Amino acid sequence: MSTKPIAVHPRFTLAATVMMREAATDAAVLVQLRNISLSGCYLETPRQIAPGTRVRIVLQLAEIRADVWGVVSRRDDKGLGIQFTNGTTVEDWKRLQAFIKELQGAVPPMSAAASGPR
Repeated sequence: MSTKPIAVHPRFTLAATVMMREAATDAAVLVQLRNISLSGCYLETPRQIAPGTRVRIVLQLAEIRADVWGVVSRRDDKGLGIQFTNGTTVEDWKRLQAFIKELQGAVPPMSAAASGPR
């Protein structure tokens, strides 16, 4: 039995308000983005959403406008860890990739010990 290594993407602290929609209900809510990487993000919210729930995150910041899909990978008392799965369009995913690349050149990534909620 072989195990495939999991790619670890640098995670960056980023405080912003983003829109989250639950796929099943399409209910939109504004949440606080706390950190982001190419593989996912952490959203601070009191909403109780079960792990495995599919969500859509709309990032509309000065530097980016990207609409991406993900699943709730974990829930804690402060918020949700979201694992990105794909962009709503290929262009959305490319915009997210370009934004993360810009962050890599401008902001030091979080250390694993300091990354806290993921």
